[in-house]
Amino acid sequence: MELRLLGPVEVWCDERQLPLGGRKPRTLLAALLLDAGQVVTVERLMEALWGDDPPRSARGVLHTYVASLRRSFDSAGQKGVIVSHRVGYTATIPPDALDKDVFMRLVSRGRRAAREGGAHEAGEAFRAALALWRGPALGGLGDTYLRAEAARLEDLRLAVLEERIAVDLATGGTEGLIDELTELVATHPVRERLRRDLMVTLYRAGRQADALAVYQQGRLVLIDSLGIEPGPELRQSYEAILRSDSLLLGTAKALPPRQLPSSLPDFTAREDELAALRGLLTKPNTTPVCVIFGPGGVGKSALALRAAHEIVPFYPDGQLHVELRGTSEAPATPHEVLGRLLRELEPGLSSPGTLEERAARYRTLLAGRRRLIVLEDAATESQVRPLMPGTPGSGVIVTSRNRLTGLAGAAVLELGLLSDQAALHLLGQIAGQERIAADPDASRRVVRQCSGLPLALRIAGSRLASRRRWSVTRLADRLADEQRRLDELAVGDQEVRAGIALSYNLLPPEARTALRRLGLLGLPYIPVWVAAAAMETGLDEAERVLEHLVDASLASVAETRYRLHDLIRLFARERAHEEEAPTECTAVVRRVLGGWLWLVQQLGEAVPIGIPTHRGVHDLARPVDQQVLRRALADPHGWLRAEEETLIVAVELAAAMDLDDIAVELAATLCSTALEGSRYVFDNPFAAWHRTHDAALAVACRMGNTLGEATLRAGLGRLYYERDHFAESRYYLSQALSLFRSAQDTRGEATTLAALGASCLGQGYLLEALRFLERGSRLWSDLADPAALAHVKRLAGNVHVERGDYPVAWSELTSALSLYRRAGSRRGEGLTLRSMSLYHRARGELAQSQELCERALEIFRERGDRLMAAYCQCELAKTQVRLGQFDAAGPALAEVLAVTRALNDRWGEAWTLRTLGALALAEGRLYQARSRLEEAMAQWDTLRAALSRARTLRDLAHVHEALGDHAAAKSAMAVALEIFRLHGAREYRELLGSSEF
Repeated sequence: MELRLLGPVEVWCDERQLPLGGRKPRTLLAALLLDAGQVVTVERLMEALWGDDPPRSARGVLHTYVASLRRSFDSAGQKGVIVSHRVGYTATIPPDALDKDVFMRLVSRGRRAAREGGAHEAGEAFRAALALWRGPALGGLGDTYLRAEAARLEDLRLAVLEERIAVDLATGGTEGLIDELTELVATHPVRERLRRDLMVTLYRAGRQADALAVYQQGRLVLIDSLGIEPGPELRQSYEAILRSDSLLLGTAKALPPRQLPSSLPDFTAREDELAALRGLLTKPNTTPVCVIFGPGGVGKSALALRAAHEIVPFYPDGQLHVELRGTSEAPATPHEVLGRLLRELEPGLSSPGTLEERAARYRTLLAGRRRLIVLEDAATESQVRPLMPGTPGSGVIVTSRNRLTGLAGAAVLELGLLSDQAALHLLGQIAGQERIAADPDASRRVVRQCSGLPLALRIAGSRLASRRRWSVTRLADRLADEQRRLDELAVGDQEVRAGIALSYNLLPPEARTALRRLGLLGLPYIPVWVAAAAMETGLDEAERVLEHLVDASLASVAETRYRLHDLIRLFARERAHEEEAPTECTAVVRRVLGGWLWLVQQLGEAVPIGIPTHRGVHDLARPVDQQVLRRALADPHGWLRAEEETLIVAVELAAAMDLDDIAVELAATLCSTALEGSRYVFDNPFAAWHRTHDAALAVACRMGNTLGEATLRAGLGRLYYERDHFAESRYYLSQALSLFRSAQDTRGEATTLAALGASCLGQGYLLEALRFLERGSRLWSDLADPAALAHVKRLAGNVHVERGDYPVAWSELTSALSLYRRAGSRRGEGLTLRSMSLYHRARGELAQSQELCERALEIFRERGDRLMAAYCQCELAKTQVRLGQFDAAGPALAEVLAVTRALNDRWGEAWTLRTLGALALAEGRLYQARSRLEEAMAQWDTLRAALSRARTLRDLAHVHEALGDHAAAKSAMAVALEIFRLHGAREYRELLGSSEF
């Protein structure tokens, strides 16, 4: 049976052509044969038949076509050619039945013979391959995505034709070439290699003027069609003909080797790397060796060839190009490569037998010459060392996925991913700049989804180029699904997954295991201890394996943390699901999250925050190496900031895997340690807190984890409290209180009562706050937690200060201070000293207030707590305003305002604006005072903080009175007085007993 795609689609069996039906059945068969042996989905086949607009009956019609084709094969005794699959169909064909496969095998044979110096054998193989063509590939199939495959096959045919002509020229056979090349150049006017070969053939035939005219015609065509000048090889041939170079008259074997493959026409970016290579490789009297390393698909070969072509004039004695096959199952040996190079450099002579003899002869032939050697896809230093020149003059470019740091004297250039701007430009070069510019948001999404990897961008661009009806948004949407992204990043024989797999398959077993498990975790950054936990090994061994991944360009490292770029991470996750048992995947996640849980717990115990928290009920923490803990304790805030994104992703991963217990516990522990105690440890604490709590809460509800749900709803209540959203805070805290009571969790109930008291106090609901705090105080007294009890008493003391119950307030505050000191909580001590300062200021005891506030400020500065330090500065400034110390208060308040705005703390900003208004009023700057106080009023309205609003209204009343607007002053004071009365605030009694207004 013969299956023919290199021309009209046909099937022959026993010298009889099988009937295939019309264009659509032939298209269906072609789509199956192009991916013979692979499952082609029904959706893919429908796209081949109808493009983007299949009819409603498409599936039924498709099945009809399949049945028709099967009948044709069955009639010829060829059963089982088209096999059904649950998602599509597979073409099962005998070896060498498909003309495309035979063509590719013959081409490979010809190229191998050409590399090894067998020009005659190469020519025979290329002729046999080209003889299989009967016309345009996939002829008569219409305009579907198969047209792109047909174009690719046509380009390949032309490339093989060029190689066959090159072999003919190399062996001196020019008979008939002039007519053939003249026709080819007319048909393909911008293919420079064909034009160059026609020039050389004409020159050898004594037609120098005609050869020069062919060049001039080609130059005009290139300028008119593409806006570019001829490339270096065409120009060099032109210049050689101009000077009547005798080397052109002999066979190609008399010419210096010119083996460089063509450079990519859409090469983009890499200007700095190109400049560095040019500078290194064009230094006179040296033997420059440049190693370009990086992950598969990053553009190492493209950069090497672009640099090589640009410096061709510096190496007039020729350029050698060798594929070392370092990522294949059978890398080229130095002995094999040297044999090929010696045949190229000494045609007609046999090569020495041993590796040492070949290397010596090779170095002799390079001595005194200026040749450029490009060695692609090197595996190890030992593969490359025998290929190095021995004397100055020649230069070497090596590409590798490994670092090859053991190659003495080599300049190593690490090739990274493209920047967003360069990636957009490359995408536009392939898909069309206007198309990319028309949809910039989607284009940027595609760039991010391709992770800046040139191979991925080329594939994405090619898919757009071959599907003109697709919008960029459609491609971005298809790439958005991480489960399918690697499937989408494949076109023709280019595939991101296959490129990564080459490197993966070369790894030792322990490195493959590490890569799979790190991909499973999906973390943005990987500390060494995380890899150790995932692999169940020590830190030193984990670091060794990670460095192996870095050397293989499968990971990168910055200081002590490693990372996988997104496409490698997706590949590694796929391998984890394929090669790791589900129980092992779960165990890996539990080990790593257990380590984080233990570290965060240790930080919480080492730096008490003085705020009651709910403790987990599971024993899920797993101790990690003590040196990791020591580094974390040396800078807790810095450690948490560095781990922020990884911690969030870890909680989301556990939630996605239905590991509700550890997801809840880690989220809750982060809430109490990393966020509650110092809300600005993370750069964006509220976003971080929401992500961990939302993920953990979803899995807790899904798995029926009532206590976990209560814990997380309490955490969300605290989140909204920190954001000054007091109504929302009470909503979540009330839900949590009910759940804790149902679960009979006394500590959870006590924690939530304290949080409800704080939330009520924030809005000035003083009586409600006292009720919650009194109930919480009774529970905490029974739980024997001094820090938690201190927190409740401090809040109760603040409420009593607001109500003017000074003896009770002082009793509660002194008790809180004693309890905090007993618990060793410096932060709690600072908070209580600040509350005591407020107590003294409310009573008019300004000196005591100032002294206690300064002590509290010192504690918060010592702890690096920017927000509480700012609050203390504001309190201190209010006291200074009352003491008439205006010069000290002004600069401090300006600094506080900047801090609260930078930290997006609306409560602190409003409070500071009110204090600035009070300062301006005291200094007689009445209009500035009014402006600041009105700004504060707007903030209090947003926050729905009635009591704070009333105090600002009272200050505004004084401003209006000073400005002579007695009616406005009286109105403002009346509203303030009513609010004070409703909330039971001390100002109501103070104002009633005063003569104000």
